[in-house]
Amino acid sequence: MIDPKGQVRNQLHLLQTENLTPAQILSAAGGVFLSNNELLTQQDTQDIVKTFQAVKAPTFGSSIPNTTRIVTKAGDGGPQTILVPTVNKTYAMLAVDLVNNGASPMTVSLGYYDGTTFVTLNVITTAGTATGSFTTRNAYTFDSSVFPAFIVTSGTAGDAAVSMAYSELVQ
Repeated sequence: MIDPKGQVRNQLHLLQTENLTPAQILSAAGGVFLSNNELLTQQDTQDIVKTFQAVKAPTFGSSIPNTTRIVTKAGDGGPQTILVPTVNKTYAMLAVDLVNNGASPMTVSLGYYDGTTFVTLNVITTAGTATGSFTTRNAYTFDSSVFPAFIVTSGTAGDAAVSMAYSELVQ
């Protein structure tokens, strides 16, 4: 059993937070598991990790101010890429809407596409001349290896217009 009275901190006490590395945290904490015997060690390790993150990567994964954009793509046959991202950048999909410009109902799948394979994230059906919103509450992220796309699975593909709001993320 690890001594729950600060053994993790004792191993790191000569280091300043700015110089702390993930390998040092792993070495000092080792495998920490949730149990009554290890609770203080677990809490101590979590505090150290939070401090490390606050110093080393305080904005990691946050939207970069003034990078939010909206792009619209018209439907066509097959998967339609909504946006091809810039290489070495990561983005968050904030909101996605479908406008059905035709008179007939339409079903559209929103997902990720890598140029070969399409994977569905969400599906909606709209009536003719109606608008629908895809659920994006899971904070979908994407980069240049897999990007957002849609497929019209029923209805006339040319009647679909998909608009997506996205933002570049700190990485």
